[in-house]
Amino acid sequence: MTKRKAGLPTTAINAVKLSAFAPMVIALRMVKIGAGGAAGKSESRRLVPEKMKAASDATLDAAKTVLTGHPGRVPGRTLALYQKRVAANLKRLLSSR
Repeated sequence: MTKRKAGLPTTAINAVKLSAFAPMVIALRMVKIGAGGAAGKSESRRLVPEKMKAASDATLDAAKTVLTGHPGRVPGRTLALYQKRVAANLKRLLSSR
């Protein structure tokens, strides 16, 4: 079985999901950090390393994609990577409420 390529419809769906989920994650994080305590400290310490890891992973994936001769796939793959990370954060933040 072959892996399906991310086409325009998939990229558009990921863009819509990301634009909907990102503000929710930001709001939930701000509430958690604002409440303080151990959970707030933990959340604030998680922010920067998490973003650095996502940027690093996206950069490495983009380089690999370009080097394998598919530079046109970079935007869709990058968007998908960030959408998955944001969705995972949303799930984690909603489950910890």
